[in-house]
Amino acid sequence: MPDSSVLLNWPLSVEESSRSLETSWDAPYTAIWQGSNPSEGRWIREMLGPFLGEWVVDGERQVVRDHAIIFDHFITARDRGYYARFRGLDAILVDFSDENYDFDPEIYAYFRGVIRGGHWASVFRADKVEFLPLGYTANLKLPDAPVKRSTERQYAWSFLGQVNKASRPDMARELARIEPHLLFATDKVPGLGMFNRTPEGNRRYSQAENTEILLNSVFAPCPMGNVNLECFRVYEALACGTIPIVEKRITLDYFREIWGQDHPVPTVSSWAAAGKLIRHLLDRPAEINLLQQRCTEWWERYRENRTQQLGEFLARRSADPTVLEADDLVYPRFRLPGWKVAELVRHHDLRALSRRVERQVTRLLTSGKLRVAATGSARRT
Repeated sequence: MPDSSVLLNWPLSVEESSRSLETSWDAPYTAIWQGSNPSEGRWIREMLGPFLGEWVVDGERQVVRDHAIIFDHFITARDRGYYARFRGLDAILVDFSDENYDFDPEIYAYFRGVIRGGHWASVFRADKVEFLPLGYTANLKLPDAPVKRSTERQYAWSFLGQVNKASRPDMARELARIEPHLLFATDKVPGLGMFNRTPEGNRRYSQAENTEILLNSVFAPCPMGNVNLECFRVYEALACGTIPIVEKRITLDYFREIWGQDHPVPTVSSWAAAGKLIRHLLDRPAEINLLQQRCTEWWERYRENRTQQLGEFLARRSADPTVLEADDLVYPRFRLPGWKVAELVRHHDLRALSRRVERQVTRLLTSGKLRVAATGSARRT
């Protein structure tokens, strides 16, 4: 089959966006993208840029090359025959958008290694499956100038997006009493009124406005996404010098698992605790500025260290020509009935879980399906 790839037309050149490619990697990989406008493109340039040479777009799942990294979404909904063609080649798969843990280790085994773009779980064998934080999408308008200190910002906290799901209603109700804030819901939240209408219809914020709001917010509460504690909002906040507040569960301190024990990002087991933390710090300007500085400096170190670790992983996997089997990538508990459901339940508290069940029942009654098919590009929610 002919090579139908085209050069990827990015706003920044490889030289402008990667870190010393010529000196850090002797044989750069070819980046094969299955998508013409990947929302993860800028994040990948930042984290994997030093190891990438030519960037090509396929889109038809036809391009197969040796010494390549393949970037794809929802792979279990595609023709597995394409991925099978990489078996025996020096190829790495980067798997995006798998927040439901729908991955298939049989497909993973066609590659020398896998990097999961977000959504970590302890079932993966770390020597064969690496982790890349979800990061921020290309839509985020990164600040050009140094960010303001926390005490110079307009809002104590802000949140824009869907509110009526998972733990988000609890977040909104607990924090709504802390002023000044900006809370904008793109959906209806029972018992919580918000001004989101104009004479022309529902109010909307552009990506530039969303960034400007983050840049003027001290805190960014980051409740869980659809089913997973990790979401884009966490990394957007860190990029803007805003202090994210993330959740943990009784059996899962997710961000400690993916970032390490020394991260300074405030982590709460309830949004009532988050409210107390925000009020405490708002009365202590020096402490709040110090926390912002710690988060910013830690995030810079973390990204540098993660890039180095990813490079070491790529080098190890490229040097090992062993053809993998599925069980080389996952631990035996992956084979236990109900593993995926149990893992997803760990991301929920009781209220979030009850809302999830309610949504699933409603979806089943209205559409006859428990979940809409996972196709298309990643969405920010």
